Amino acid sequence: LENLFGAGSSPLIDGGKVIATVGGRTQKAGVVAFELATGHVLWKAVADGSSYSSPVMATIGGKQRVIALTRLKCVVLDPHNGDVLAEFPYGLRGPTVTAANPIVIRDQLFLSASYGIGARLVNLAGAQPEELWDGNDLMSSQYTTCIEHDGLLYGVDGRQDIPPATLKCFDPVTQKVIWSEEDFGYATLIKADGKLLIMTTDGELVLAALGGDTFQPLKRTRLFNDTVRALPALSNGKLYVRDTGTLKCVNLGE
Repeated sequence: LENLFGAGSSPLIDGGKVIATVGGRTQKAGVVAFELATGHVLWKAVADGSSYSSPVMATIGGKQRVIALTRLKCVVLDPHNGDVLAEFPYGLRGPTVTAANPIVIRDQLFLSASYGIGARLVNLAGAQPEELWDGNDLMSSQYTTCIEHDGLLYGVDGRQDIPPATLKCFDPVTQKVIWSEEDFGYATLIKADGKLLIMTTDGELVLAALGGDTFQPLKRTRLFNDTVRALPALSNGKLYVRDTGTLKCVNLGE
């Protein structure tokens, strides 16, 4: 079972290239780079299907690398030619979803998914990826990408469709939980102006402080009474967010 919910990955723009997790085993098109101006295929890599996670650009060992999750793999690619520099299995077969984006902090890669997959921290500084830890207890995020701040990660542990979901701040290296808001509910997260924007799937927008030993909500407002799953977009102080039927623009400066 693949692509249960259509396409959910955002493309990555790198200069004159657009890199996307297209998915294709027989065509070796798990990840594909297109020329931005023409759509011409520049390179293809990885004989695997697609995930819902978006590829990211990161500096590993002083060099630019593309890190992408395909259906059942995590791969590190050379953005210039698509050469696979490292790969390892990540994900499970069956009705599972891998959707949160990879996060790189000082050559260490953090991955997270629900559906029994769990989280993993991998050291990418050496010749081969080195697994530092793997587990399903700390942060198993259904689709929300954790937010990094001062070496700590803020995320939602759990699933939207099968409660409960817990908002957490934790150290990805030591696995220490700094604080935890049990039964908070599922949400998407954006870091902006040194603060955390939390859009819950039940329609509440929460502004919280980053840092500190406890959860510090600053403001709350209800925007919707229906389900909000899509990650909002933030531009010039305006938040664009939608539920299942309505798009709203919220001026955060007021």
